[in-house]
Amino acid sequence: MTHSWTENLALFSRSAATIERGQLVLRLTPAPQGTTDSSGAAKSFLGAEVRSVDSLTYGRVRARVKLARGSAVISSLVTIYTPWPADNWNELDIECLGADPNDVQFNAMVYTGAPVRPPVTQSVSPTQHPQKVDLGFDPSEDFHTYQIEWTPSGARFSVDDVLRHEWTERIDLMVLPQNVLMTIWASSSAAWAGAVTAETGTASATYDWIELYRYTP
Repeated sequence: MTHSWTENLALFSRSAATIERGQLVLRLTPAPQGTTDSSGAAKSFLGAEVRSVDSLTYGRVRARVKLARGSAVISSLVTIYTPWPADNWNELDIECLGADPNDVQFNAMVYTGAPVRPPVTQSVSPTQHPQKVDLGFDPSEDFHTYQIEWTPSGARFSVDDVLRHEWTERIDLMVLPQNVLMTIWASSSAAWAGAVTAETGTASATYDWIELYRYTP
């Protein structure tokens, strides 16, 4: 992908995603001077978002990943309903907050407002249900297996096959087909992800493999 958004200090670029020794490496690097997104907003970094073409409606996503270290750096495994502007919102996240890599945020996002009729010119905004968990280890030091399991009864987030978080609060709204994303980007929210430092532009995440399973009741 080659887009960005207001809170993202990076512009996604194909150059930031490479295959090395059979693994996918996503890097966050300083952007060339004058880099802007489609709205004309200046971007300080180049990042990466690799997005699946196919989608899942209920299923399991597993990936073996060495996540990124670096203040302001976010690396992730995500599922998301992706039309833009968004007429609805479904999203499930595992996000490593690189300022303190032991902290991983699990999140579920759904749209709780009134139905929107096409054509949509202004994207809807989701309600978020974040849960930050201290994994007890640094996920940037070695590979670990991260899993999102989504069924009609709930979303389950696991690390190394240990359940770390379960979300059911508004699972009735989590019903839309979702693409799978692997990302690295820089957040403008210092309170959430840490301030930008010299290490921000040297971060990388390595994805060894990823598996997708469709759900059958």
